[in-house]
Amino acid sequence: MENRYSRQLLHWGQEKQQKIETAVMLVAGVGGLGATVAQLLVRAGVGKIYLVDDGFVDAPDLNRQLLYSEEDIGSSKLMLACDRLRRINSSVEINPLSGSIDSDFSLPADVQIVADCLDNYLSRFQLEAAIPDETYLVHAGLQGEEGQVLTLQKGRSQLLRQFYAGAEQPDGPIPVTGDTATVIAGLMCNELFALIDGQPKLLNRCLVVSLSDFHISFLDI
Repeated sequence: MENRYSRQLLHWGQEKQQKIETAVMLVAGVGGLGATVAQLLVRAGVGKIYLVDDGFVDAPDLNRQLLYSEEDIGSSKLMLACDRLRRINSSVEINPLSGSIDSDFSLPADVQIVADCLDNYLSRFQLEAAIPDETYLVHAGLQGEEGQVLTLQKGRSQLLRQFYAGAEQPDGPIPVTGDTATVIAGLMCNELFALIDGQPKLLNRCLVVSLSDFHISFLDI
C-alpha cells in the first residue's frame, strides 16, 4: 500500500519511518496495555515484533483489551493477538513467544527495545533480568485513573526492581478503565517511537499521569 504511512510521514519524515521499519521490539503482555501498544506499533510499520503472554481472554478483559471480543472468551490472547495484528499490517513480522515470563525466560537476540506491559511485579522483574546490558526497557503501569511510563537502559540505569523496592503487589484485581489504559498505551508508544529514533524523552525519568484531574508530574531516577 503505497500511501499507507503518508499521514505519519508528514509528521516524522522518511528517515524516522525507515528506522521504524527496521526496528525489532518485544511486547511483554498483550492485555490492557499491550493489546493497544502492539496494535499501534503494527499500524506504524515496526519491522519485527515479538509477543509474549500466557493468558486467556476473560470477560472482565473486554472493557480495555481492544484486540478481543466476546467470541474470544477462553481463547489464547497470544494466538488471537498474532492473528489480528497480521491482518492489520501484513508487512510486519509478528513472532509469538509461548510460555511464561519466569526465571527461564530468554530474550531473542535481535530485540532492541522491550515494552513492559505486564501487570505484576514478579513478571516485570524477571523480564528485566532476562534483558542483556544496553537493551532499552520501556515500562508502563496503571491503576484506576493513574499511570506511569519510564525508560531504562539495562546496565546504565537503575534497575526497575530498585525503583519499586518495598512495593507490594495489590491483592485481587487491579481497578482499571478502558480510557486510562488507552491513554497510557498511547504515551508509551510515543516514547517507543522516540526511542527508535534515538531521542528518548523518558530515559531515567518517570512520567506520572493522573486523569482524575489531568495532572502530570516527572520523577527523575
